[in-house]
Amino acid sequence: MKSITALRRGLDVLWSIQQSSAVTLADLHRQTSLSKATLLRILRTLQEAGWIERNEIENRYVPAASAGESGLAVEWRARLSALATQPREQLQRRVPWPIDLAVLDGLAMLILDTHRPMNGLAVNYRVLGFRPRLLLSSLGRCYLAFCPDAERRRLLEALARSPYEVDRAALKSHGARDWAARYRAQGYASRDPSPTSLDSPERFGAISVPIQVDDTVVGCISCAWLPAVATEQDVVTRHLADLKAAAQAIRNRLVAAKFPPVPPR
Repeated sequence: MKSITALRRGLDVLWSIQQSSAVTLADLHRQTSLSKATLLRILRTLQEAGWIERNEIENRYVPAASAGESGLAVEWRARLSALATQPREQLQRRVPWPIDLAVLDGLAMLILDTHRPMNGLAVNYRVLGFRPRLLLSSLGRCYLAFCPDAERRRLLEALARSPYEVDRAALKSHGARDWAARYRAQGYASRDPSPTSLDSPERFGAISVPIQVDDTVVGCISCAWLPAVATEQDVVTRHLADLKAAAQAIRNRLVAAKFPPVPPR
């Protein structure tokens, strides 16, 4: 019985995207040796089937949040990313560090797209991850701190039952502390780089602010930096106001567009 050549090509492209985390059409052309016309047909098929998404800012293809997910939730994220593009680009012109936009995805945060300046922090897309864990990232802590109390309780209860040991361990370390109230009072959440070794590529500092429509946290924006170059207080002093202004600008665009703050299910 013969194999299906077209299916094999599609799987090769999907594998390349998953291995690289974020690739351009030119990258895929070099990696697979397929023509760009063939690649565009395969990419369109993978997008429609919900296996990949297209980064609106850098024109890169990235794995979808959930394998095979399609429909209204994917459209909601794509629309959010598009509405946030202009404020994020304006923010990135003022801030020399990487800026990320993320939304809640299960017990993690999903980075919708990413723009990383060419500096020491831009190691690669996979190092920093597309799905930061809720209690281990400034993005996740920001979401937990600023979401409604009932939603926070539900998420913390789910983290206690998580099949991932990293979630349960983080809950034991952070779940009983007053960090949520403290983050709300100071207006941002932070990531503690101390648990990582001094030479780890994951040793970076980060702060995040929420994008809120009424009481709903639609998503969060983060700024990450190298602790050897700047302290948290340096970044807060120089750029927290910029982050908050961008979050407010995105919020205003969402309201004007009558964008639903909660993704369809």
